[in-house]
Amino acid sequence: MGLRRYCCLAGRLHRARQFGARCPVIRPGIRCGRTQPKDNEGRAAISTFADSFGGRRGVLNTNTLTVSANELPKAGKGGKSGKGGESLITNAAFVEDVFPSLPEAAFVAVCSKSGDPGAGGWPASRADKVIEQLSADNNNYVGCSSFYPGSDGSFKARKDHFAACHFLLLDDLGTKVPFGRLAGFELSWLIETSPGNYQGGIVLSDPVTDSAMAVRLLNAVINAGLCDPGATGPLSRWARLPVAINGKPKHADQAGEPFRCRLVEWRTAQRYTPQEIVDRLQLEFAPAGRPKRTAKALIPLPNGVDSDEVLMPRAAENPVVAALKARGLYKTPLGSGKHDVTCPWLHEHTDSLDTGAAYFEPDEFFSVGGFCCQHSHRDTYHIRALLEFLGVRNAEARHKPVIRVVAGDLHRVVDAAEKELAGQGRHYQTGGLIVSVATDPSSGDPSIVPTSAPALTRELSVAATWEKYDGRAEDWVRCDPPTRHTAVLYDAQHFRHLPPLAGLARQPYFRESDGVLITAAGYDKDSRRFGVFDARQFVVAEPTRDAARTALILLEDLLSEFRFVAATDKAAALAAIFTAVVRPTLPNAPGFHVRAPLPGSGKTYLCELIGAFGGPGGNAKVSYPTTPEEATKVILSLLLTSPAVIEFDDMDADWIPHGTIKRMLTAEQITDRILGVSKTATVSTRTLFLGSGNNVGPVRDLLRRVLTIHIDPRCATPATMTYKGSPVEKVRRQRERYVAAVLTIIAAWRKAGSRRADVDSIATFGGAWSDYCRHPLMWLGHPDPATALLEQVRHDPDGDALGGLMTEWHAVFGSAPTTVRKAVETAARESTDLLDAMREFPVEERGEINRSKLGWLLKKNANRIVGSLEFQKSAADGRTAWRVVAVNSPPLTPSPASSWPVEKTATHTSNPVVMEI
Repeated sequence: MGLRRYCCLAGRLHRARQFGARCPVIRPGIRCGRTQPKDNEGRAAISTFADSFGGRRGVLNTNTLTVSANELPKAGKGGKSGKGGESLITNAAFVEDVFPSLPEAAFVAVCSKSGDPGAGGWPASRADKVIEQLSADNNNYVGCSSFYPGSDGSFKARKDHFAACHFLLLDDLGTKVPFGRLAGFELSWLIETSPGNYQGGIVLSDPVTDSAMAVRLLNAVINAGLCDPGATGPLSRWARLPVAINGKPKHADQAGEPFRCRLVEWRTAQRYTPQEIVDRLQLEFAPAGRPKRTAKALIPLPNGVDSDEVLMPRAAENPVVAALKARGLYKTPLGSGKHDVTCPWLHEHTDSLDTGAAYFEPDEFFSVGGFCCQHSHRDTYHIRALLEFLGVRNAEARHKPVIRVVAGDLHRVVDAAEKELAGQGRHYQTGGLIVSVATDPSSGDPSIVPTSAPALTRELSVAATWEKYDGRAEDWVRCDPPTRHTAVLYDAQHFRHLPPLAGLARQPYFRESDGVLITAAGYDKDSRRFGVFDARQFVVAEPTRDAARTALILLEDLLSEFRFVAATDKAAALAAIFTAVVRPTLPNAPGFHVRAPLPGSGKTYLCELIGAFGGPGGNAKVSYPTTPEEATKVILSLLLTSPAVIEFDDMDADWIPHGTIKRMLTAEQITDRILGVSKTATVSTRTLFLGSGNNVGPVRDLLRRVLTIHIDPRCATPATMTYKGSPVEKVRRQRERYVAAVLTIIAAWRKAGSRRADVDSIATFGGAWSDYCRHPLMWLGHPDPATALLEQVRHDPDGDALGGLMTEWHAVFGSAPTTVRKAVETAARESTDLLDAMREFPVEERGEINRSKLGWLLKKNANRIVGSLEFQKSAADGRTAWRVVAVNSPPLTPSPASSWPVEKTATHTSNPVVMEI
């Protein structure tokens, strides 16, 4: 039998095969003296040990507590960042001394967490496997109890796996619990866990294997005011280890360094029976049997987590990566969630080559990540083997935040769900809907996709781990996102965390608020727009007049084979192309209608050419709606996806001015109920609207909203024509080049001073649309692209008929107020011209003028000026009457100049690079 030797650190007797062997309780390199040194050499050994740490043998004062002779000298000053010294004992030695014996097949539980310990779960690992690898820069804990492994071999610090309680923990000593309350009771150890705040341990002389006894003992301590009442019980309580940090941000120093735990007292020879603890601390020990129902936290939570917390953010660093770093197995990140690592089974590699091993972070399809080694054992070691080797549980490996379904906190749970959904960076809010951006893999065209309730449930499951409390297991268990909570989030009309999405951009665009050219893809917070394009492909030339002319020639070449009726029609086609490119920037833009006298004239082909500038996908082609209800249904469903272009192809009737059609061309948004869903949506109208037809076009209220492009091939069989230049195919192959040409012209016009031609302004479209799509073309010599729109407004057939009626009315009655009855009777009896003017309108029934319809017509057109005349409502003989009055129209004022700076370009949305253009 070896010599007995005295451990000067722990005050315990050990057996060793020879004097001077390393003590298993203290750091390697520190040697222990003999049990009762009989010579000067032994005394010198003890003295040297104490003096080497700058302490005094004999006394350590901590508030009212003292340490007797032959116990641990004070370890420097300690404190934040470990300044002034370090712990004199390793975590391994601490655990070995506190747990001298364990029930058969039971193991000590430890937990190690980086950063803020409140983030993430509390995974337990077997101390015998990981204690030597615990990083001193982590929050390190040891369980008060030992536990048995599960039937599947897993190890969890759960009450149903309880083996024995080995010590009791007193928390918040020195703050919530004064030291004086201990009345001289000597703790087994004392650790400063934050400035002025301590944890004390009371080691039991014999482990308590009766869980009920352990709970009664701790409850007695709590009821005596000696422990934080928030403690969750000895069966699952975590105590801080001496070599560790307290990663809570509030305890960091001014430099941001975390507080380092400091072992203040260490006397594990002081061990107590439960009765000794009750007697010396004067506790009231509850009798055995069913415990009295007492006020407590509704839900037991791990130590360090608030009892009412529903969201636990994920750990700042991936636990697997942290564990790899702690073991010296981590090399470097490879991007996209991949990491170059050293294979834990390197010794099995040929020539022990340290190559070919990688760890993959978890994603939607691999919940705990992946591990691959290119060497011969790649089929043997996968992610499960890596996690077992590192001692990382599946819950940790998922590296996801945890949302706990707490009864009575539905609003907080829903808010946490929205927050984590927004944190995924894939979901947005628009018009009261939760949406995402999807790209068609075949065309590359993006679209906005509303998220359905089932899809939202799936996304919430991906975004976080959900848990509910299971009373039978007395623990939190995983669950799916509850249907009720998902429904509340889905039906919400306002969201706190999801970023608002105004629409999509399929090429670089001018930000509306300041005129900056956004050339970076992704979400732009200022414009609230998501760009889906490769900015490197859109090369905008130096914005000079010569560059603009070159760009215009490139665009005109695309139109060279179309047979436009007039030069203004060609200019209108170019304006439509410009509108397709910058439509995301424009609050309002007119629709464009391609009109021809015969089929096969190139109407649809011209629409396809214009639409090719809007995005990589084709035009969304639909039939023109015939009823107001159909118009609402069709337009809302199309605009929900934010298409670049909507085309009413091959129309066989005029553009009927349904209410929704009028609003989509003059309002920035429209709101209506979604078909098949009891929910309304508000959608953006920043889409280019095109139409085509033979000898049809806009009528009435749409005459000022739709610009007509006239083409006429002037041949009997236009369908036999071919387009040798294949302009549509040419743009689709090199869309970026042609779009950049449009941006170059606009940028050059703006740099030249944004010169505006002296032309009539157009209501609704006299601002941004004219600046981007009208004036730049006139600056380069084209006639006014809006000529046809102005002509439609000036020569409105309905307006001409109204003007004729007012002229004949004024010729008969002058400006005298006249009732409709009298006007109809007079016209039938005395004025054939007035009667014919009335018959120009749909007010005749069975050969007679319907006075009600005529009165409704006059009411609808009251105060409308046509040819310097207008109908004004008046009275005659106590009845409603009408009179025609001559008026002088005020001159049209030019549209105001743009108020925002225009000579800017941004190449990155979060930190714009501004440059003169």
